[in-house]
Amino acid sequence: MGDKQWSVYFQNPDYLERTRMFLVPAEMQPLVRRWCGLEDGMRILDVGAGTGYFTRFLASGEQKITAVGVDRDEVFVRYAREKAAAEGLPIEYVSGDALALPFEDKSFDLVASHTFFTSIPDPAKAMAEMQRVLRPGGIVAAVTCMDFDPEVQEAGRYPAECGWLEDFNRLFLKFYDACFEIDPLEPRMDGLNPALLPRFFAESGLKSVSAYPLGKLFSLSSAAVPREEKLLYLDLFESSEIKKLDAWMALPEMRERFTEEEAAEYRRLIREKCDWRRKNLDENTVWEWLGGANLLVTGRKV
Repeated sequence: MGDKQWSVYFQNPDYLERTRMFLVPAEMQPLVRRWCGLEDGMRILDVGAGTGYFTRFLASGEQKITAVGVDRDEVFVRYAREKAAAEGLPIEYVSGDALALPFEDKSFDLVASHTFFTSIPDPAKAMAEMQRVLRPGGIVAAVTCMDFDPEVQEAGRYPAECGWLEDFNRLFLKFYDACFEIDPLEPRMDGLNPALLPRFFAESGLKSVSAYPLGKLFSLSSAAVPREEKLLYLDLFESSEIKKLDAWMALPEMRERFTEEEAAEYRRLIREKCDWRRKNLDENTVWEWLGGANLLVTGRKV
């Protein structure tokens, strides 16, 4: 695994927040909470909580629950605390190792995770820890990404006036190729194959294992996406990509592969693309697909 901090160089907090925005459509949210087995009075734990999106989602329903999130990256923990406080959610976030959870045995009713088992280096040990802190009869619930680069994703069909598109796509690919040449993504994703998650749950001793498809594939061209959510997504896209670019450009090995001039041009094109989308929120011919497919798997501890 590379030595670059994940929350700085790969998925900064703004990136995580924007990529979670359309994970669960509003009309499906009560159903997903029911699939996770949420009930009044539960104490829940979100392992590998990141910016706390999934914890906040679980805690913002009608059920009165106590929620805790744990992550080893202090950048995420601070961000998660700030987001929960801003939304008035009494969620506790702590720093900790998923392979040695800092909690007592049988202290939670639900232990959840989001895009966690694909990257943890020892899924079996992580699952053992999750079950250790789970009371008998409690539920383990995990959302896993089934496809990091969906086949339907493409550059969209922007009108001819968008002369910046070709240069944006060229620099986008060159920048990310350089990132993954310096610090390959694959070793960081050497956890569990997501397609094996239901079987892994069963082989770990969980019963009543269930799998539910969760689609987060979306397009800003869709009229089903509220205007305020489109604007928020664009704000987060712009800020997350520029923060990532700035972090990488501080490294000498990146400047050997991606020049300062290219970085300045790419930064300008990020802003130009976002500005065009903001001014054309009702444009419904572009259909640039974003996101991927997810699977929610649940199982009950005997």
